[in-house]
Amino acid sequence: MNIRNPFLWIVIIFTSLILISCNESIKGDWSQSDRQSFRKDIGSIQELSALGDNKSKWIECYLNKCEANYSSYFVADRDAVGCKRIALICNEQVLSNGSIKGKWSESDKQTFLKEMESVEELSALGDNKSKWIECFLNKCEANYSSYFEADRDENGCTRIALMCSEVIF
Repeated sequence: MNIRNPFLWIVIIFTSLILISCNESIKGDWSQSDRQSFRKDIGSIQELSALGDNKSKWIECYLNKCEANYSSYFVADRDAVGCKRIALICNEQVLSNGSIKGKWSESDKQTFLKEMESVEELSALGDNKSKWIECFLNKCEANYSSYFEADRDENGCTRIALMCSEVIF
């Protein structure tokens, strides 16, 4: 084989460029390989099973936002702080169930009511239990963009609970 053969060099360079570009990811358009690796790796994280039916929606949200912000899965995987920020955005987006501050979705309201009905300590309120729960729901809905957000703020919900106790009693 003649190493000085220009035709051979052209074929080698052309082949190399094709092979390199086949798996080339860019910001906003990752390669299929990067997308599959991302889904496989993220999907295997045990903690995400807590998302239940929302797991695949969350993974797609996370993938789309990472793809929009990073040039490849490899680059995204190296930015723990940035990815944590994106994960929190997807938490809020996916787990809000279409709720907004002042108008929660029916799904969030039903989840909230079901959760409150299961709190045994509220039985001590007797006939006022339903009024108190309704007050608590209305004030949480007015102060939080979703049940998910309210559920994460223990101190804020405690203040709201005390306000409802004052209103009812």
